[in-house]
Amino acid sequence: MPTAPVDDKGTVLYYEDSGAPPGSTNYITVVLIHGTCFHSGTSPSIVTPLHTAYSHSALAAVYRPMIPFAAERNLRFVLLNLRDYPGSTPYSADDMEDLHGSTLERQVRALQTGGLEIAAFVRWFIETEDTPPIREVSGSQALVGGVSVLAWSGGTCAAVATFAHADKLPEATRRLFDAHLRSFIMYGAYRVSADPGRATHRFHRFEDPSVTVVGEARPPGLGALVRNQAAPLDVQVAEFALTIGSYYPPFALPDSIDPPPVYDPPRRAVHLSADPVDPKYIPTITKMGPRVLRDVTYPEVFTESQHLLWALSYDVYRQNLSRALFDCRFDDGSGILTEVWPALRVHVVWCDRSPGDVLWASAVIHVRYKDAEPKHRRSVEFHKLEDANHFVHWEEPEKFVAFLAGIV
Repeated sequence: MPTAPVDDKGTVLYYEDSGAPPGSTNYITVVLIHGTCFHSGTSPSIVTPLHTAYSHSALAAVYRPMIPFAAERNLRFVLLNLRDYPGSTPYSADDMEDLHGSTLERQVRALQTGGLEIAAFVRWFIETEDTPPIREVSGSQALVGGVSVLAWSGGTCAAVATFAHADKLPEATRRLFDAHLRSFIMYGAYRVSADPGRATHRFHRFEDPSVTVVGEARPPGLGALVRNQAAPLDVQVAEFALTIGSYYPPFALPDSIDPPPVYDPPRRAVHLSADPVDPKYIPTITKMGPRVLRDVTYPEVFTESQHLLWALSYDVYRQNLSRALFDCRFDDGSGILTEVWPALRVHVVWCDRSPGDVLWASAVIHVRYKDAEPKHRRSVEFHKLEDANHFVHWEEPEKFVAFLAGIV
C-alpha cells in the first residue's frame, strides 16, 4: 500500500500513481485531491468493518477514469487521499479537538495542518520520485516539467490552506517548490450548508450554520447542499451524491455579488422537471449505479469529521482564501512583506451545470479577485466548462484530461 509520511508524528497519506509517461523526461506531475466523500482510491485490504459491509467489491477511485489518457498528454497523475480517508491516517483526538474549534485559533490550526500536510506530500513525492523540475523549452516560452496541484470540490478547502500558509513551510520546501510548483487548479470549489441543529452552540457559528471555501453565504434560490448528521450514513451519501452529481440549468457568473442576486424561480436539478430528460442529463450517480457509487465513496467521513469541517467559521475560510489568492504577501521576519512563489499560476475551473453551491463559490472568487489589489494578488485565470456538471472528469475523462493538459 503506497503511503507517504507528512510529519514527524507518523502521519501518512495514501496515494496512487499513474507512473511517468514511458520515455518522457519532461512530463508534468499533477497531484489530484479528491472532494467530499468521493475518495482517490485505496488497497482493497484497507477497509473498516463498516465499509466492508457497505461495499461488495474492491474500492475504485473517483479519478481513475482519467488515468488511461495521462501518458498521451505527457502527464503523470498522483491520486491523493486526505486524512480520515482510506489508507491515510485518521484524525487524532487532538485533531478532532481542533475541528470542534472552541476558539478561532483552533479552527485555523485545523485547516492549516491539512494544508501543510499536502505540501509535505508534494515535497516527499518530488524528492522520492525525482520528478522533473520546471524548465523552458528552447526557442519558445513553453514550460515543461514541474508539479501542479488540482483540488476538486470540497478538497479545495484543504488545498487553499496550503497556499494560505505557505510562509509556515520550511525554507527548503519553499525553495524546492520555486523550481517545481507550476500551478494550483481549483476545480469546482464549493460551499455547503451544515445541519443547523449541530452548529448553533459552537464558536462563531451561531448566526449562520453554512460553510464555504469562500466564506460567503449563498443567495436565495440558488440551491443548497444541506446535510443531516442524524441520518444513516448510506442515506447521507446517497442524498449528497445525488445533489452534487445532478445536472442543473446553465449558469452565468454575476457581475456583482453586493447585494447578492436572487434566483427566482429557484434553480433545480434538470431531472426533477416534469418534461422528458435527455439521457446526457441523467445524474452521474444514476449512470454509475449503486455498486460503483459504493466503491468510489467513503461514508465514514459523515460520522463526524466532515460535518465539523462544514461547520468551521466563515472567517477562517475567508481569511485562507484571501491569503492564498488575493494578497499573497507574508512577513519574512524582517518586517518586509514578500511573496511566496510569485510565479505560481492559479486556475479556477467551473462547470456551468453544477449545483448552485459550487457555482456560488466560483462567483465569489471571480468578483473578489477583480476587487483585489493587482500588485498583491496571484495570477488567476477562470475557465468555464460548458454543458458540464460537477463530475465532468468522470463523465468525459478524455476531454477533461485534454483540457487539463492545456492549463497545467
